[in-house]
Amino acid sequence: MAIDLNLLRLVPILAKEKNVTRAAQKANLSQSAFSHALNRLREQLNDEMFIRTRNGMEPTPYAAMMIPVIENALSKLDTATRGPSHFDPLRDAHTFYIGAVDYFEFMFMPVLTARFKTIAPNVRLSVDILSETIKVERVEKGQLDAFIGVDNVQHIPHYFNKHPLVSDHFVAIASVERHDLPEQLTMKHLVSEPQIHLPAVSSGADHIDGWLLSQHLYRPLATVVQSYAVGGRVAVASGYLMCVPFRIALELAKMLPLRILDLPDGAPSYDLLLLTHRLYDYQPAVQWLINELKTVRIA
Repeated sequence: MAIDLNLLRLVPILAKEKNVTRAAQKANLSQSAFSHALNRLREQLNDEMFIRTRNGMEPTPYAAMMIPVIENALSKLDTATRGPSHFDPLRDAHTFYIGAVDYFEFMFMPVLTARFKTIAPNVRLSVDILSETIKVERVEKGQLDAFIGVDNVQHIPHYFNKHPLVSDHFVAIASVERHDLPEQLTMKHLVSEPQIHLPAVSSGADHIDGWLLSQHLYRPLATVVQSYAVGGRVAVASGYLMCVPFRIALELAKMLPLRILDLPDGAPSYDLLLLTHRLYDYQPAVQWLINELKTVRIA
C-alpha cells in the first residue's frame, strides 16, 4: 500500500512538538486538518502512532522506530529536489580532473595555478595526458570533469558541449645554430628537412601532416616526442626542425637557444576546445571551472 509522503512528514513534527496544536502550526495546517491527517496515517499503518500522555503526545514503539527512517528519507528527498549545491571557490575544497593535450598543460597550467592560489585556494587541478579514447570514456563515466582537445583532428561525440578556448598558428623552431634556414621556410624545407613530431592526438592525426597530404606531400619525421619541452631540447641537440603552435614556440625560445621560423603561407591553425559532457556539466563546480577556463588569458 502506497503511503502519502505528506502524511509521513507530520510524524517527526509531532514527535518533536508533542502537541497537536503546535505541530499543526509548524506544518502550516489547521488543527483539524492535522488531526484528520494523523487519523488517516493510523488507519493506513494500522498503528496508533501517537498516544496522549501526561508529557504530551508520545510515539508508539512502531512510530519511534519509523521516525529516524522518515527523517533520513525526507532529508535525501529535500537534497535531491533542491537542485545542485552551491559552489564557493573561496571556501570549498575541490579537485577537478581534466584530460588534456600537452598545449593545455604547458600554456594554461602555470596561469591557472597562480590564479587559483588567490581566488580558489582549496581547489586543485589534476591533469592527465591520456589518449583521446580514454579521455572520452572517462568523461562519459564522470571520472573526468572536462577534456581539453584539438579541433579538426579528432571525432567529438554529439553529446559533448564544445567551448572554444584558444586559437594559435603554427611556426617552426630550430636551433640558433641553424644559420642556413631562412626566416620563412618554403615547402621544399618542409619536405626535405628531418623533423621532430609531437602528434596532436594519440591516433597520430596531425594538422601539418594533413595539410601536406592535401597537397600530396610528406615530411621526413626523424623522431617522435610526447611533450613540447622535450621536443625543444631535441631540436637544440639535433638541429632538426619542429612545427609547434606559436605561443609554445615563444615559451620554448625563452628557455632554450631556439629560432622561430615562419611556415609557408596557408599553414593550418591550432584550435583548442574545452569539451564537457551534458550529463555532468550542469553542476555548479563544473560550471565555475568552465567559466574560468573560457576567460583565462594566456600570453
